[in-house]
Amino acid sequence: MRRMLFLILFELKKILNRKKALLFLLALNVVPLVASLALIVAYVKFKGFGFGEVQFSVLYEVVQGLFTAHFKLFAFIAPFFLALVVGDSFSTELSRGYMKMLLLTPVRRWQVITAKTMAIMLFLLLAVCLGGFFLQADLFVARSLSQNSGILPGVIETEITRPLYLVSTSAAMQLLALTFLANLMLIGFFTVFALFFESAILMSFTSLSVLMGVHTFYLVATTLLNKIDIWYEQAATWCFTRHLDELFSISNIDNMLGGRANLFSEGIFGAWVAASGWAVFFFAIAVLLFSRRQILH
Repeated sequence: MRRMLFLILFELKKILNRKKALLFLLALNVVPLVASLALIVAYVKFKGFGFGEVQFSVLYEVVQGLFTAHFKLFAFIAPFFLALVVGDSFSTELSRGYMKMLLLTPVRRWQVITAKTMAIMLFLLLAVCLGGFFLQADLFVARSLSQNSGILPGVIETEITRPLYLVSTSAAMQLLALTFLANLMLIGFFTVFALFFESAILMSFTSLSVLMGVHTFYLVATTLLNKIDIWYEQAATWCFTRHLDELFSISNIDNMLGGRANLFSEGIFGAWVAASGWAVFFFAIAVLLFSRRQILH
């Protein structure tokens, strides 16, 4: 157990030392950071025009909408980051001999895949939590801008009782669980491809092309081809990318934020169970391929 923990921390350190990881953090947190500046500028301009104080409820709705956009942006750009990082973790290390050096230590091959996967997941969760932290800070900024000295005269009751937290603990944990399961499936998918390539760029291009091809078929089959032949719609149900759309749909995110839905709600439960099944399937193939690959020769 201690050896596994050390291996996970070692892999996480390698990810943090890559420029791709820093660029991903910057790209993901553009929305929260820009929102902070926009709130301040908008408030200053608003008061400059003589309109008085901005109601906190208005700013609260804006920041909550930004959180939904942040989560949706994360779901959109995460596959591109994962393809590159998984490619570096497997394809590049295989080609440069780093994997051979790692396997000379007393670790099993399934432990290598597990450690690399957990390190990537820890970084992803850190990235999305960091964005949530910035947006929570935006909410505090909004409160200070709308109420500079206590509760302003004339503020309605809903302004007083409006919560200062952006996301409840329950909603935050459930959203993190969805993030974990969806991206675990993608990491397994990219790991399978990474074991066939020794170039991270070529692996990323190929796997992303297949991913987008599968998703394009799903979109076309469910909107157009099903009118020609019902077989296309049935075939589209096996496209694993559709679960990403279902898990990260704006309506599902909004409902979970508002407490109107949870992990066991209709339209969410089936998607995350299917995503978990696909993750097990992809990692089973990856472990089988990795265990049979000749590296120490």
